[in-house]
Amino acid sequence: MRAPLPIVFLLTIAVVAVTWWQGTRGLDFLTPPGEEKLALARLQAAKIGSVSSPNDLPALSNSQGGQASEPDASTEPEIKLGSLETAPGLEAYAVDSQQGADHLVKLATALEAKGSFQRALLAWERVIDLGKAEVATRQTAFSAVKRLRPTLPTWNIDPEGAIPLVLHAGTGPATAPGLKPLLEEAARLLGQASDGVIAATPDLAIGKKAVDATGPAPVAIWLSGPANDTRSSEVFSFTVSGPATLRDQLLRTLYLLVSSQLKSKIAYTPPLPLEPADEPVEALATRVTRLCWREMATGLNLPLPKSTPVPGPPRQGPRRNR
Repeated sequence: MRAPLPIVFLLTIAVVAVTWWQGTRGLDFLTPPGEEKLALARLQAAKIGSVSSPNDLPALSNSQGGQASEPDASTEPEIKLGSLETAPGLEAYAVDSQQGADHLVKLATALEAKGSFQRALLAWERVIDLGKAEVATRQTAFSAVKRLRPTLPTWNIDPEGAIPLVLHAGTGPATAPGLKPLLEEAARLLGQASDGVIAATPDLAIGKKAVDATGPAPVAIWLSGPANDTRSSEVFSFTVSGPATLRDQLLRTLYLLVSSQLKSKIAYTPPLPLEPADEPVEALATRVTRLCWREMATGLNLPLPKSTPVPGPPRQGPRRNR
Protein backbone atom coordinates (compact mmCIF):
# COMPACT_ATOMS: atom_id res chain seq x y z
CA MET A 1 0.00 0.00 0.00
CA ARG A 2 1.46 3.34 -1.02
CA ALA A 3 1.16 6.49 1.07
CA PRO A 4 -0.84 9.30 -0.43
CA LEU A 5 1.23 11.94 -2.21
CA PRO A 6 0.11 14.84 0.01
CA ILE A 7 1.41 13.00 3.10
CA VAL A 8 4.74 12.22 1.38
CA PHE A 9 5.17 15.90 0.47
CA LEU A 10 4.38 17.01 4.03
CA LEU A 11 6.82 14.51 5.54
CA THR A 12 9.58 15.56 3.12
CA ILE A 13 9.07 19.23 3.94
CA ALA A 14 9.02 18.44 7.68
CA VAL A 15 12.32 16.49 7.49
CA VAL A 16 14.02 19.28 5.54
CA ALA A 17 12.66 21.95 7.89
CA VAL A 18 13.73 20.11 11.04
CA THR A 19 17.21 19.46 9.63
CA TRP A 20 17.62 23.10 8.60
CA TRP A 21 16.39 24.34 11.97
CA GLN A 22 18.70 22.03 13.92
CA GLY A 23 21.75 22.98 11.86
CA THR A 24 21.28 26.73 11.55
CA ARG A 25 19.39 27.89 14.64
CA GLY A 26 22.61 29.20 16.33
CA LEU A 27 23.99 30.99 13.28
CA ASP A 28 23.73 34.67 12.52
CA PHE A 29 22.96 35.34 8.82
CA LEU A 30 22.21 39.04 9.26
CA THR A 31 25.40 40.47 10.84
CA PRO A 32 28.14 41.13 8.22
CA PRO A 33 31.41 39.23 8.88
CA GLY A 34 34.32 41.21 10.33
CA GLU A 35 37.53 41.99 8.51
CA GLU A 36 39.37 39.28 10.44
CA LYS A 37 36.97 36.55 9.27
CA LEU A 38 37.03 37.84 5.71
CA ALA A 39 40.83 37.86 5.65
CA LEU A 40 40.91 34.31 6.98
CA ALA A 41 38.33 33.17 4.41
CA ARG A 42 40.40 34.67 1.59
CA LEU A 43 43.52 32.95 2.93
CA GLN A 44 41.76 29.58 3.16
CA ALA A 45 40.30 29.97 -0.32
CA ALA A 46 43.72 30.80 -1.72
CA LYS A 47 45.26 27.71 -0.14
CA ILE A 48 42.55 25.20 -1.02
CA GLY A 49 44.10 24.50 -4.41
CA SER A 50 47.51 23.75 -2.90
CA VAL A 51 46.64 21.68 0.16
CA SER A 52 46.66 17.92 0.27
CA SER A 53 44.60 17.50 3.44
CA PRO A 54 42.37 19.55 5.74
CA ASN A 55 45.25 19.71 8.25
CA ASP A 56 47.10 22.08 5.96
CA LEU A 57 44.43 24.79 6.35
CA PRO A 58 45.12 27.69 8.74
CA ALA A 59 43.83 27.10 12.25
CA LEU A 60 41.05 29.29 13.64
CA SER A 61 41.37 31.19 16.87
CA ASN A 62 38.70 31.14 19.58
CA SER A 63 37.27 34.42 18.30
CA GLN A 64 36.84 32.80 14.87
CA GLY A 65 34.86 29.82 16.08
CA GLY A 66 37.81 27.41 16.27
CA GLN A 67 40.01 26.19 19.09
CA ALA A 68 43.15 28.09 19.99
CA SER A 69 46.34 26.17 20.65
CA GLU A 70 47.12 26.56 24.33
CA PRO A 71 50.81 26.72 25.36
CA ASP A 72 51.76 23.46 26.94
CA ALA A 73 53.56 24.00 30.23
CA SER A 74 54.93 20.49 30.02
CA THR A 75 57.03 21.44 26.98
CA GLU A 76 59.50 23.34 29.22
CA PRO A 77 62.58 21.15 29.75
CA GLU A 78 62.66 19.49 33.14
CA ILE A 79 65.54 20.51 35.40
CA LYS A 80 67.77 17.47 35.79
CA LEU A 81 69.05 17.32 39.36
CA GLY A 82 71.17 14.21 38.93
CA SER A 83 72.06 11.98 41.85
CA LEU A 84 71.48 13.76 45.16
CA GLU A 85 72.99 10.94 47.21
CA THR A 86 76.64 11.44 46.28
CA ALA A 87 78.76 14.12 47.97
CA PRO A 88 79.34 17.11 45.65
CA GLY A 89 82.64 18.90 45.10
CA LEU A 90 83.27 22.64 45.19
CA GLU A 91 83.23 22.69 41.38
CA ALA A 92 79.75 21.11 41.24
CA TYR A 93 77.42 22.47 38.51
CA ALA A 94 80.27 24.15 36.63
CA VAL A 95 79.09 22.31 33.51
CA ASP A 96 75.54 23.59 34.06
CA SER A 97 76.84 27.17 33.95
CA GLN A 98 77.18 26.77 30.19
CA GLN A 99 73.38 26.92 30.01
CA GLY A 100 73.35 30.40 31.53
CA ALA A 101 72.46 32.09 34.78
CA ASP A 102 68.69 31.59 34.41
CA HIS A 103 69.16 27.82 34.23
CA LEU A 104 71.38 27.91 37.32
CA VAL A 105 68.79 29.91 39.24
CA LYS A 106 66.10 27.33 38.35
CA LEU A 107 68.48 24.54 39.30
CA ALA A 108 69.32 26.10 42.67
CA THR A 109 65.64 26.73 43.40
CA ALA A 110 64.72 23.14 42.50
CA LEU A 111 67.49 21.78 44.73
CA GLU A 112 66.25 23.87 47.64
CA ALA A 113 62.73 22.55 47.06
CA LYS A 114 64.15 19.01 47.26
CA GLY A 115 65.84 19.84 50.56
CA SER A 116 69.34 19.45 49.08
CA PHE A 117 70.64 22.67 50.58
CA GLN A 118 74.38 22.01 50.24
CA ARG A 119 73.94 21.39 46.53
CA ALA A 120 71.61 24.40 46.25
CA LEU A 121 74.33 26.57 47.79
CA LEU A 122 76.82 25.31 45.23
CA ALA A 123 74.39 26.07 42.40
CA TRP A 124 73.87 29.61 43.72
CA GLU A 125 77.65 30.03 43.84
CA ARG A 126 77.87 29.03 40.17
CA VAL A 127 75.47 31.89 39.43
CA ILE A 128 78.03 34.19 41.04
CA ASP A 129 81.32 32.94 39.65
CA LEU A 130 80.56 31.19 36.33
CA GLY A 131 77.01 32.11 35.32
CA LYS A 132 77.89 35.49 33.77
CA ALA A 133 74.73 36.80 35.41
CA GLU A 134 73.37 40.31 35.44
CA VAL A 135 73.94 42.37 38.58
CA ALA A 136 70.34 41.88 39.81
CA THR A 137 70.62 38.09 39.42
CA ARG A 138 73.93 38.06 41.24
CA GLN A 139 72.41 40.08 44.06
CA THR A 140 69.72 37.40 44.35
CA ALA A 141 72.44 34.77 44.55
CA PHE A 142 74.28 36.77 47.23
CA SER A 143 71.12 36.80 49.34
CA ALA A 144 70.72 33.04 48.87
CA VAL A 145 74.31 32.39 49.95
CA LYS A 146 73.84 34.63 52.98
CA ARG A 147 70.68 32.71 53.87
CA LEU A 148 72.01 29.19 53.35
CA ARG A 149 75.60 29.36 54.62
CA PRO A 150 74.73 29.70 58.36
CA THR A 151 72.40 26.67 58.18
CA LEU A 152 75.07 24.29 56.84
CA PRO A 153 78.18 22.78 58.40
CA THR A 154 81.55 24.29 57.54
CA TRP A 155 82.74 22.95 54.20
CA ASN A 156 86.18 22.03 55.52
CA ILE A 157 86.14 20.95 59.16
CA ASP A 158 89.73 19.68 59.09
CA PRO A 159 92.24 22.49 59.72
CA GLU A 160 94.97 20.31 58.24
CA GLY A 161 93.09 20.24 54.95
CA ALA A 162 92.90 24.02 54.57
CA ILE A 163 95.13 25.71 51.99
CA PRO A 164 97.66 27.92 53.80
CA LEU A 165 98.08 31.59 52.97
CA VAL A 166 99.95 34.43 54.60
CA LEU A 167 98.32 37.84 54.98
CA HIS A 168 101.22 40.28 54.96
CA ALA A 169 101.11 43.88 56.11
CA GLY A 170 103.80 46.52 56.31
CA THR A 171 103.65 49.89 58.05
CA GLY A 172 105.56 52.32 60.26
CA PRO A 173 106.20 51.91 63.98
CA ALA A 174 103.50 54.41 64.99
CA THR A 175 100.69 52.53 63.19
CA ALA A 176 101.90 48.98 63.92
CA PRO A 177 100.47 48.58 67.47
CA GLY A 178 96.93 49.39 66.35
CA LEU A 179 97.26 47.38 63.15
CA LYS A 180 98.54 44.12 64.69
CA PRO A 181 95.25 42.92 66.32
CA LEU A 182 93.24 44.02 63.29
CA LEU A 183 95.53 42.07 60.97
CA GLU A 184 95.04 38.97 63.13
CA GLU A 185 91.28 39.48 62.96
CA ALA A 186 91.41 39.90 59.19
CA ALA A 187 93.33 36.62 58.85
CA ARG A 188 90.64 34.81 60.86
CA LEU A 189 87.91 36.43 58.77
CA LEU A 190 89.52 35.12 55.58
CA GLY A 191 89.25 31.58 56.92
CA GLN A 192 85.62 32.11 57.88
CA ALA A 193 84.75 33.79 54.58
CA SER A 194 86.18 30.83 52.66
CA ASP A 195 84.19 28.36 54.81
CA GLY A 196 87.41 26.79 56.04
CA VAL A 197 88.87 26.34 52.55
CA ILE A 198 91.90 28.51 53.40
CA ALA A 199 93.81 29.19 56.61
CA ALA A 200 95.50 32.59 56.69
CA THR A 201 98.37 33.53 58.98
CA PRO A 202 99.10 37.22 59.71
CA ASP A 203 102.57 38.63 59.18
CA LEU A 204 103.33 42.23 60.15
CA ALA A 205 106.51 43.96 58.98
CA ILE A 206 107.41 47.19 60.75
CA GLY A 207 109.54 49.63 58.80
CA LYS A 208 111.86 52.31 60.09
CA LYS A 209 110.56 55.82 60.61
CA ALA A 210 111.73 58.09 57.83
CA VAL A 211 113.38 61.35 58.90
CA ASP A 212 111.39 63.45 56.43
CA ALA A 213 108.08 61.58 56.90
CA THR A 214 104.97 63.76 57.08
CA GLY A 215 101.64 62.39 58.29
CA PRO A 216 100.80 58.77 59.14
CA ALA A 217 102.69 55.94 57.49
CA PRO A 218 100.86 54.04 54.74
CA VAL A 219 99.73 50.45 55.30
CA ALA A 220 100.58 47.94 52.58
CA ILE A 221 98.97 44.49 52.43
CA TRP A 222 99.41 41.47 50.16
CA LEU A 223 98.82 37.71 50.13
CA SER A 224 101.25 34.89 49.44
CA GLY A 225 101.85 31.21 49.97
CA PRO A 226 103.62 30.22 53.18
CA ALA A 227 106.99 29.34 51.62
CA ASN A 228 109.56 31.88 50.51
CA ASP A 229 109.51 30.59 46.94
CA THR A 230 105.71 30.74 46.49
CA ARG A 231 103.86 33.41 44.55
CA SER A 232 102.47 36.65 45.92
CA SER A 233 99.56 38.85 45.01
CA GLU A 234 99.79 42.47 44.03
CA VAL A 235 100.49 44.91 46.84
CA PHE A 236 97.67 47.23 47.85
CA SER A 237 98.14 50.13 50.25
CA PHE A 238 96.18 52.89 51.92
CA THR A 239 96.86 55.88 54.12
CA VAL A 240 95.36 55.63 57.59
CA SER A 241 92.67 58.24 58.19
CA GLY A 242 92.56 57.60 61.94
CA PRO A 243 92.36 54.81 64.55
CA ALA A 244 88.55 54.68 64.30
CA THR A 245 88.60 53.95 60.57
CA LEU A 246 91.64 51.66 60.44
CA ARG A 247 89.63 48.40 60.62
CA ASP A 248 87.21 49.43 57.88
CA GLN A 249 90.07 50.65 55.66
CA LEU A 250 91.97 47.41 56.16
CA LEU A 251 89.01 45.15 55.35
CA ARG A 252 87.95 47.20 52.33
CA THR A 253 91.47 47.15 50.95
CA LEU A 254 91.60 43.40 51.58
CA TYR A 255 88.41 42.95 49.54
CA LEU A 256 89.96 45.01 46.72
CA LEU A 257 93.08 42.84 46.91
CA VAL A 258 91.11 39.59 46.64
CA SER A 259 88.98 41.00 43.81
CA SER A 260 92.06 42.08 41.90
CA GLN A 261 93.64 38.65 42.30
CA LEU A 262 90.50 36.93 40.99
CA LYS A 263 90.34 39.21 37.95
CA SER A 264 93.44 37.49 36.65
CA LYS A 265 91.45 34.24 36.45
CA ILE A 266 89.35 35.00 33.38
CA ALA A 267 87.19 31.89 33.81
CA TYR A 268 85.51 33.45 36.84
CA THR A 269 83.36 36.56 37.03
CA PRO A 270 85.18 39.15 39.19
CA PRO A 271 83.41 40.14 42.42
CA LEU A 272 81.25 43.25 42.31
CA PRO A 273 82.89 46.41 43.67
CA LEU A 274 82.03 47.58 47.15
CA GLU A 275 79.65 50.46 47.62
CA PRO A 276 80.13 52.81 50.59
CA ALA A 277 77.22 51.19 52.46
CA ASP A 278 78.42 47.60 51.81
CA GLU A 279 79.93 45.58 54.63
CA PRO A 280 83.32 44.16 53.51
CA VAL A 281 83.17 41.14 55.86
CA GLU A 282 79.82 40.07 54.40
CA ALA A 283 81.04 40.74 50.87
CA LEU A 284 84.07 38.49 51.36
CA ALA A 285 81.76 35.64 52.44
CA THR A 286 79.00 36.05 49.85
CA ARG A 287 80.55 37.64 46.73
CA VAL A 288 83.64 35.43 46.66
CA THR A 289 82.66 31.78 46.24
CA ARG A 290 84.41 28.91 47.98
CA LEU A 291 85.58 27.63 44.61
CA CYS A 292 87.23 31.00 43.91
CA TRP A 293 88.89 30.99 47.34
CA ARG A 294 90.33 27.56 46.57
CA GLU A 295 91.53 28.54 43.10
CA MET A 296 93.14 31.76 44.35
CA ALA A 297 94.88 30.06 47.28
CA THR A 298 96.08 27.19 45.10
CA GLY A 299 97.57 29.65 42.62
CA LEU A 300 99.41 31.56 45.35
CA ASN A 301 100.94 28.30 46.62
CA LEU A 302 102.58 27.60 43.26
CA PRO A 303 106.37 28.01 43.05
CA LEU A 304 107.61 31.49 42.28
CA PRO A 305 109.00 31.87 38.73
CA LYS A 306 112.72 32.38 38.61
CA SER A 307 114.09 35.95 38.71
CA THR A 308 110.78 37.25 40.14
CA PRO A 309 111.23 39.61 43.14
CA VAL A 310 109.30 38.85 46.30
CA PRO A 311 106.79 41.66 47.05
CA GLY A 312 107.25 43.71 50.16
CA PRO A 313 106.11 47.00 51.68
CA PRO A 314 106.89 50.02 49.47
CA ARG A 315 109.96 52.04 50.42
CA GLN A 316 109.10 55.23 48.53
CA GLY A 317 105.45 55.41 49.52
CA PRO A 318 102.28 53.50 48.67
CA ARG A 319 102.05 51.62 45.44
CA ARG A 320 98.29 52.16 45.41
CA ASN A 321 96.56 54.86 47.42
CA ARG A 322 93.20 53.51 48.47
